[in-house]
Formats: sequence, C-alpha cells, structure tokens
Amino acid sequence: MAAAAKAAKGNAALLRFKAQLRAMPRTIAHSVAHRAAPKLTDNTQGAFDSGRTVYGESRPVGASGPLTLVRSGRVRDALKFAATGTQIRCVIGPRYARFLIGRYKILPNGGLPAGWQRDLSELVRTTEMPR
Repeated sequence: MAAAAKAAKGNAALLRFKAQLRAMPRTIAHSVAHRAAPKLTDNTQGAFDSGRTVYGESRPVGASGPLTLVRSGRVRDALKFAATGTQIRCVIGPRYARFLIGRYKILPNGGLPAGWQRDLSELVRTTEMPR
C-alpha cells in the first residue's frame, strides 16, 4: 500500500529528471521533454509486453503461469508519458494501475533503470541549442 501511495505522488527519479529540465535553458528543456516522452513510453510498454519489470526482473509466476498483467489491455494502452512545454509526466490510466506500479514495477519506483538513464542522458547530450 505504501509503495502504491508513493508512486501515485510522484517518482523520486523522475522528479530529479524534471528538476534537471527546469535548470536547463527553456528551449533545450522543451526539446528534451518532447523527445523524451515517446522514448519513455516505448521503454515502459516494451517492459510491460516482455513480462518483466522496468528494471528487467521477471514477474512472479501465478497459478497458471507467468503473470501477463493483461486482462482488458486498459493499463498497457494508457501507460504513456506526455510532454507539455518543458514538463514531462506519466499518464497512468485506470485507478488500479497505481497498485501495479508498486507491486509489479510497471513504472520506475525509486531509481531510474540503467537503460532509461542512458536514453535520457543521450537525449540531453544530442540536443542542440536552437539558433
């Protein structure tokens, strides 16, 4: 319960990334946020589809085999990142998705996964100053 409540209030690692965006010049932060949102969405949905957590760990095995976490597809379809100006946020979707964040790590809960960190660092590094 505590993990789901923590996830619903905001992820510390993503909050640190948002703070870094605020420290950048506005035009660069805007470009990074709008390029990062689809990349983070792809990473999230890729982990969801692979049956692993965003950290690459296997999901637990249920009574009828590995958990897919798919009944209607609403959670998977709703999980996406959106950029508005220089801000980036995660659209979580159904209320019960918050439980899946804490229990099955469908989103980062704590530090960012290493692959995500690399992707974000690369986006920042390759963003050019507008002329």
